[in-house]
Amino acid sequence: MHSFQLSSQGRTVWLDILRVCAAFAVVFIHVSTHYLENLIPFASFSWFGTDIELAFSRFAVPVFVMISGVFFLNPKRTLSFGTLYGKYIRRILTVLVGWALLRTAVINIWLGQTPAAEWFKDLFISVAWYWFLPMIIGLYMISPLLRALTELGERKLMVYFMVFCLFFAMFLPMAEDVEKILFPGSFYVSTTIKLIKIPFWMFGAHFLFGYYASAYEISPRAKKWIYALAAVSLLLLAAGTYGFFDERAGRLYYYGMHGASVTPFTFFMGAGVFLFGKDVLGKISFSPRVRDWTQRLARYSLGVYMLHLILVEAAIHFSLFDKINGGYMLTVPLLAMTVFALSNLIIALIYKLSFFRKHFL
Repeated sequence: MHSFQLSSQGRTVWLDILRVCAAFAVVFIHVSTHYLENLIPFASFSWFGTDIELAFSRFAVPVFVMISGVFFLNPKRTLSFGTLYGKYIRRILTVLVGWALLRTAVINIWLGQTPAAEWFKDLFISVAWYWFLPMIIGLYMISPLLRALTELGERKLMVYFMVFCLFFAMFLPMAEDVEKILFPGSFYVSTTIKLIKIPFWMFGAHFLFGYYASAYEISPRAKKWIYALAAVSLLLLAAGTYGFFDERAGRLYYYGMHGASVTPFTFFMGAGVFLFGKDVLGKISFSPRVRDWTQRLARYSLGVYMLHLILVEAAIHFSLFDKINGGYMLTVPLLAMTVFALSNLIIALIYKLSFFRKHFL
């Protein structure tokens, strides 16, 4: 969810559009999950409809990572270790720490949800809320290795790497869940998994796919498979959410919803959306005004991601969402759009301040 590029020349409109859509999808995820868990009657028509909307929104994080891969893994763009660590990783760290401190201050001082003795602990909780940024840092750190792979231009090796990552992304969480079910109280598998569950395994495929799909032409047959898998993944994610909230369902369904951003299902959804952006949006000639607004909103996307979590948590604290009932399949998207618009408005004002724009956006 970042707005960084290795070059400021020739912004690609369809990538900016995808970035804006993904930013809205992230907002929708957090608004809709609150409604599904607390406000919409479980298993009602509105619940299932909102569940489908939530499942579709899961493309957000994969698409953000794929867009990052387009720029960071392009061997034609120079990227020194000094620039990588001194500019990009350093800036992600300042964004992470700055917003984590802000979120902690808002939650603990304004909303007063935890006692003063817990504030330092809650800072780490805030960092966990912004898990996307540590994950991006991990991907940036392995990008020189992946850039060596893309520079070779060996497509079979790239496909092998993506399959390798997707296998571990599927196997590790499932192995952890199986251990919980079959061997209650055991911790050997889960502890080992926690040690190796790093961005290389979970999001390396997304990172590389962004470059791969933008640099090479994917065959029509492969595209059909990706779109078909995206549709199946949508249904599986929706079923996983149902299983998560239905106590009668097997706990293996937990894998389908909790931490859904790291499952292979969302990879295929993100891949389908990414290919649609390239093949359809990439062929449209947009007016200068549309390009300008899209570029502007794309630059706000990182700030929107960081800010909207605080706004949603504040709205939940003051029970603002509870006051809006009925017509959930329409009202939930409208509420998400409201939070998204308000986040963009606030970030647009902050963006005018050069210090904050340079270090925290």
